[in-house]
Amino acid sequence: MEKKYWKGLLILGIMMHFLAAALMPLGLDAYVHASYVADGMDDGDAHLEWGELRSENGSTPTEVAGDDKWFAWHLIIEMWFTAFSPTATTLHVLGLVGGLGCLAAIFLATRDLFGNDNALKLTALASIYPPLIRATGRVYQEGVILLIVTIATYSIIKAMRNENKINSWWLSPILCAIVILSFKGMPLWYVIPAILVVLVACRLQMNQIQVALFALLVQCVILFRNEVELSNPDIIPALLSAFIGYFLFVKCGMLILVNQDSESTDESILINRASMMITSCLVGWVAALWVTEAVSLDSSFFDIVYSFRNNPRYLSLLLVPLWFGRMLQGNFDDIFSTPNKNRISVSLVVLLLIINAAVLSSTGQRGTDAIGEHLESELSDNQDILFISDEPLSMHRLYSIKFSSDPYSELDNDGIWRTSNSDWKGELDRCELHDVNFIIFYVDVDSSSPENWVEVEFEGADGVSENYRLYTWGGENERCS
Repeated sequence: MEKKYWKGLLILGIMMHFLAAALMPLGLDAYVHASYVADGMDDGDAHLEWGELRSENGSTPTEVAGDDKWFAWHLIIEMWFTAFSPTATTLHVLGLVGGLGCLAAIFLATRDLFGNDNALKLTALASIYPPLIRATGRVYQEGVILLIVTIATYSIIKAMRNENKINSWWLSPILCAIVILSFKGMPLWYVIPAILVVLVACRLQMNQIQVALFALLVQCVILFRNEVELSNPDIIPALLSAFIGYFLFVKCGMLILVNQDSESTDESILINRASMMITSCLVGWVAALWVTEAVSLDSSFFDIVYSFRNNPRYLSLLLVPLWFGRMLQGNFDDIFSTPNKNRISVSLVVLLLIINAAVLSSTGQRGTDAIGEHLESELSDNQDILFISDEPLSMHRLYSIKFSSDPYSELDNDGIWRTSNSDWKGELDRCELHDVNFIIFYVDVDSSSPENWVEVEFEGADGVSENYRLYTWGGENERCS
């Protein structure tokens, strides 16, 4: 294929990243991390001020300490907020910088190892990879993590090519692993078993059976740590679903183009086996997350898989290691060196562009953030918000209201979540929810408002589902005076 085709595809992919940053609402995780950081900037100690994320059937307002679990990611956000301001717009710009920085890292690393042409082609493909575009638009961590993974993979290859077996290049992947663990809120000492696991993988074939067994082992270890019974009937369906996610997000998304019959080298064997071990760990981790959420939320497994259907996006960090593993093979020349591969690549590119166009065209205002932005000028201290929803991610959505309505974390008020079948009306009547001044109904709730509460037409309501409803107290007397 001619170079101008790949340049054009790269430009189109970059444009899609700009569109994603402009059109997509922030992801729920982005709001949660922004709330942590904003509170830390306000009082020096980062908390979630409205309660636990994983509460069942309602919430109790209480401070939840961050304990520096996401130190690296929160430091980046804090530096960004300090340089600019804590708003959704600046977060979107951060997501765009992370996405474009990832593409730049892929291009520079691939160019140094495999030449300009392959660098252009791989970067162009990465630019239209839906999980990366989604990470840019939602301000998820995956774009920045893939940047770090690219640096780590590049460093490992450089280390193997160095005349000295022990050299400074080996330090880079260890530091990168520590940063990634911090990004995901995991203990930093996990880097030790992670290194041991990769070393074990290098001595195994890492065939399909071994990958499946390691994935099951990782899943069981995580479930045991999360105090989930290993007799849970959802364990095997979750594992199969995670492997399907790997097939759709990784194999169909990119690696269907890879020639599997090339001659292996020491470098390609090491990278491929380590990549497959990481694959098994990620598949087991995603499967364990689904089972844990189903148990903690007392929900149907398939409802959880649907609600958390984008969790396999974590597998996107395998994009560069798996490609590099193939490109290190002995008779590798060009990513698309045969007419058959060219035809397949065109078909894949068209499919990815259609998926991206569908995602971008259907993306609009989420709703809770629009209500939050309206409340920013309405809320004051001691005016609490009651959020009525039956959705599993209700606390995440409540924090999207928190950050949108109080981005500097200056107000002294609470957000409270209740399900529609709870006694929330009785709590209001008995003044147990003494300071509630606003009630928000999520789209999944079909319930009438209490007496003397008046619906508010909030700014941006025309851009969200009409099932979002906002009410404020409209009685002649003060509530609970």
